[in-house]
Amino acid sequence: MGKGQRHSKNAGVMGCEALSYSERRALGFGTVKERLGKDSIGNFDDCCLTLQAAVDPVVTPEGHLYSKEAILENLLAQKKAIRKRVVAFEAQQQAASDKTQHTAAVHEAAQLIAFDRQNHMGISETTATNLKKAIEHEDAVAQEPGGVKSVVAIRDNADRMEGLKAFWMPSCGPKGLAVVAPPPDLDTHCPASGKKLRMKDLVQMRFTKVRDGEEGKYMDPVTKDNFTNASKLIVLLPTGDVVLKETYEKCIKPDGKYNGTRVRPKDVVELKTSGTGFSARDGDKGQSSKHWTLGPGSGRQDLRGQHASARSLGGLVMNN
Repeated sequence: MGKGQRHSKNAGVMGCEALSYSERRALGFGTVKERLGKDSIGNFDDCCLTLQAAVDPVVTPEGHLYSKEAILENLLAQKKAIRKRVVAFEAQQQAASDKTQHTAAVHEAAQLIAFDRQNHMGISETTATNLKKAIEHEDAVAQEPGGVKSVVAIRDNADRMEGLKAFWMPSCGPKGLAVVAPPPDLDTHCPASGKKLRMKDLVQMRFTKVRDGEEGKYMDPVTKDNFTNASKLIVLLPTGDVVLKETYEKCIKPDGKYNGTRVRPKDVVELKTSGTGFSARDGDKGQSSKHWTLGPGSGRQDLRGQHASARSLGGLVMNN
């Protein structure tokens, strides 16, 4: 029965030994990695929003390519959503201000009533204090959603709610905390990178088409080499021209000029490689990974040890 105490459920005996690394991998533990295939990589001229060939292409300062119409519609939709959030936030602030003013007015009125009763009716200071608290409490209850308007109605409503066992009704459930909306963000953002993006930050791009009768779609305006999905492309922001990264490094960067136009290092953006709707892929990220917590007890593998079944779905052969 192995070492240790003679008990069938003792860990470490009866075929319940610890799993090795290969066994854990076979059972599905750990991080699964997979290299992205061609289907997960878009074409170099695809729009990041429509996932189709960009029409009237523009590029962001981070190098994401969009169709001009698509990105402008997206930014306008963001602005409309921002205006709605601003209106909701202002209404919430106004409601909070009105509530504060109302509470202060009720507190002042309660103090006047308590003072009047104490000085003209001869009630004690304790009774006057309790009267003031009762007035403030009644007002606070009346301000709640579904609140009642008088002390008698408060008592009647409480008695009725105790006898009513309709827990599914909103009025019978616990009162939730008021949701305080944070100040809205007034900036529009790039759908791909999430960074701040304004309409004036977009730069019009100019692809050089290949000559008639040649294969391909676009080419480098300097070397006349065709662009492919494996090409590293550079956008020259002053002119909007798209060239190969190798062309920029060898022909444009040393002189700092292109067709008589000054091109500084900060005026250069590397075009991001777009992804499909199945998987995002930017830059050199050509591998996808995900952590899976699987194994015994997940319902996908047979148990081991004294409760083991006749076979293993993980490809393990146990010689117990």
